[in-house]
Amino acid sequence: MKKIDYKELKEIIQSGHINLLLGSGCSLEYLTTLTDIESRMNVEGTREDAQKDYYKIIKKSLAIIDEFRESDATELAKLKKTKENYDNFLSMWATTISNRSLHIVNKQVNIFTTNFDMFIEDSCERLGIPYNDGFSGRINSLFNISNFNKIQKYKSLQFDNTSDIPLINIIKLHGSVSWQMQDDKILYSKGSHIPRNLEALTRERFSRGYKRIAIINPNSNKLIETVLDVNYASLLRKFTLELEKENSVLFIIGCSLNDKHINALLYSVLKSNPTLIVIFISNSPYDTSSDRYDEKKHPNLYIVCPDICRARFEKYFGVGMESDWQDFVRDINANNWELTDSYKNKIHQLSEENQTLIEKKNKIKKVIYFSFDQTSEFIENIFTRNEKTNYHGS
Repeated sequence: MKKIDYKELKEIIQSGHINLLLGSGCSLEYLTTLTDIESRMNVEGTREDAQKDYYKIIKKSLAIIDEFRESDATELAKLKKTKENYDNFLSMWATTISNRSLHIVNKQVNIFTTNFDMFIEDSCERLGIPYNDGFSGRINSLFNISNFNKIQKYKSLQFDNTSDIPLINIIKLHGSVSWQMQDDKILYSKGSHIPRNLEALTRERFSRGYKRIAIINPNSNKLIETVLDVNYASLLRKFTLELEKENSVLFIIGCSLNDKHINALLYSVLKSNPTLIVIFISNSPYDTSSDRYDEKKHPNLYIVCPDICRARFEKYFGVGMESDWQDFVRDINANNWELTDSYKNKIHQLSEENQTLIEKKNKIKKVIYFSFDQTSEFIENIFTRNEKTNYHGS
């Protein structure tokens, strides 16, 4: 199992080109995953219903910039909690790049994301963190990939000294609810172009309204759409170019790495750029024997996964639950725990109809999954610790 030095990783972050790849797991507290939507979109008979389910998630995400859209108190609490997680995460990165002392690299973080929601933009706005979402102009904001090449600087009034403004580039690989298609251009929108009650329409009327949403569909044509469309192809090219830079680092968070087109680009650069360091933060335990992500073939790829121990189990389930703990792991004396087969599927099996089971389901998820806010803690620890760590079970 590979080890990496905290001091070495700290130096990489301080002097390297920082890139993040965020997936749906980062917004999971409020927005549900796609479940079987992608597979149903590939079947003619279920495509429209699947698109409507996808549209419901899109419409729900509009509450991120307008909380009055969320009328359910429980969901509103989840929304605020997710915003808090994003706030902590982005604040940490803004502070990190602000404190950079080296002038050979700019004070920027590239956030690549497959998410269409606006959690990142919302947090940056409220926290006062400068960001670049690819749009320029005020009256009719127009999207252009070249806008990501801009660098902002401070200039002192007295001596004309200049310094880089810490900046977050938000690069949405699959589109955004803020993108409005008009002819062959992408204009900025706060979601007003997304129909309110599209799910009530059928066939052609639904199709016309659905096409106004500038978001890549999660189906088998996704690869074709992203390659053929000029804007999306340019975004993927931007992803590749940033990783090809010498001394780049990529943190992958909330992703399952199931997107074939992104995987192909990532693993290609892993081979061609030996100075690239990729830290994949797994949301669940990683089986080193399976080598699911081809870590053994790529010396510059590291896996971070949660270290679940009995103390963490008892934190959520209570002290003295010996029988549950024995059922939960295969070997209660092992240093690194491993889920039993029954518990691997337990989350999906629990019924949503029973409140007790819902609570237990949420507890299991907290025990199993590496949360978004834990990621912030992990990064922050890099700057306070120097010892070596084993990234499997770290």
